[in-house]
Amino acid sequence: MTDITLVVPPGMQNIYDQKRYAPGVRVGDLLFVSGMLGRDEALRVIADPEAQFAQVFENTLKVLRAAGADFSDVVEFVGYFTHLQRDFALFQRVKDRYVTKDFPAQTAIGVTELSTPGLLVELKCVARLRR
Repeated sequence: MTDITLVVPPGMQNIYDQKRYAPGVRVGDLLFVSGMLGRDEALRVIADPEAQFAQVFENTLKVLRAAGADFSDVVEFVGYFTHLQRDFALFQRVKDRYVTKDFPAQTAIGVTELSTPGLLVELKCVARLRR
């Protein structure tokens, strides 16, 4: 039987308590990172698009590190964009600051809205953890 472990990094307990989901779930040697958003620790949306995208990656990195991983362990990203055509190029430039080689699989999907007004992207990922 495979163990399942919730990953709730420091500063993200409010996501678990208020929003009722774990930022990450480890199943064996896989880490499933919930859709990360461009919010600060108080769950306030970051208004500036570039800063919001950077916060998405910072939040994702926080979950990865809590599980002993980093962006080099990510095997897949899935992004949900409210303005895909307008924002994707900027998002990719921000992503390139965090993911610099061994690019994982990636899917980008346009949606009409996300859980909170002002959000531009929700990014989830799967990482393979080192033993």
